[in-house]
Amino acid sequence: MVTDDAAPVAGLVPCDDRPTDEEPVDADEEQPDAPEPVIISVSASDFVELPLVPAQVRVQPEGQSWTVVNLDTIAYTSGEAQVLSTQVLGFDVAVRATPVEFAWDFGDGSDPVVTSDPGLPFPDHTVAHAYSAVAEERRVSLTTTWVGEFQVAGQGPWIPIAGTAQTTSVSDPFEVLEVRTRLVPGPQADRN
Repeated sequence: MVTDDAAPVAGLVPCDDRPTDEEPVDADEEQPDAPEPVIISVSASDFVELPLVPAQVRVQPEGQSWTVVNLDTIAYTSGEAQVLSTQVLGFDVAVRATPVEFAWDFGDGSDPVVTSDPGLPFPDHTVAHAYSAVAEERRVSLTTTWVGEFQVAGQGPWIPIAGTAQTTSVSDPFEVLEVRTRLVPGPQADRN
């Protein structure tokens, strides 16, 4: 719009004539290179090589070196994540390993019980196995599958690591016994 016969932009300074705080740049002059960004990553092979602590296998009945045939033998472990520290290219890197799968091998030739659950102790147990035959020695073997994430210098988001790692742990040995019940005379039998 024009008023009083004057162009509306008459008082504005053209863009090319604005004053700047920077010195003019000579195109022929060599400029210093900007530093290359440092990219930190933790590979699947790096993750597999970390010293993850295998999850401890707990078996109930606890504190005994035996269990009973045809009754549940309960197994469980911890489902807690582990955080390990390492250095990559001079930077502190935290790696968090979280268990996502538990494969329980009860050592009697039966198929492993595979769960996403670390199990719980009695009476809330969720992982159990009934042995069908006596045995002098059995052990429960646990293969835990872990997924990983890493964080650089304690800042920023946790970044997923491709692939998984596995650890294996084994319970203490125990015997599988057969228990037979019998009716026997006793103090109650003499009261008739």
